[in-house]
Amino acid sequence: MFLTQQDISQTREHSLNNLLGLSSACLEASQHFSELFAAAGRDALYGSSKHWAGFGHGQLESLIHFPVALWLEQSTRNSKLLNAAYEILGATHKSLIQTAESQVRTFDHLVFASLNRASRSSPWEFEIALQAMKTTLKSAETTLHEMSAAAIESVELASPEAHLPKQAIASTLPPPEKPLARTRSRTR
Repeated sequence: MFLTQQDISQTREHSLNNLLGLSSACLEASQHFSELFAAAGRDALYGSSKHWAGFGHGQLESLIHFPVALWLEQSTRNSKLLNAAYEILGATHKSLIQTAESQVRTFDHLVFASLNRASRSSPWEFEIALQAMKTTLKSAETTLHEMSAAAIESVELASPEAHLPKQAIASTLPPPEKPLARTRSRTR
């Protein structure tokens, strides 16, 4: 049941490629998260500076609506941040599933090579058992592929559902109130 040098080198190459794919997916996700959090920080600074600039220019009537406006802007920003984070996590999850399936196929290739080599040098009684093992392994590989496809599909289906809380919150929020006009009473 020895493996050939070619089998071993192909297995190493495939395993390293799978590891490279996994590392690339994780690095890409971390890069997207860094960009996302940097953009969210810039948006938060811009939004808060806009409010403080209004106070500095004497728009004190906006002070009345400041908590509501701030809350509405923050909830919008946070929902966008969560949606983008869900998309990044979904893409990373799909990559992890595909990489894991590829790594299992690499190990299965080794097992098939070992079984083929063993069946060539074994008596016919063992060859029947080895053939049954090959059939079982092929059906397990098919099942794994179907499960991976279902998992990827569930990740893709979960992506639109992640947007539902945002839409539910947006539909229950009252429309923002307009600032009340200041009336001056003239006394003589």
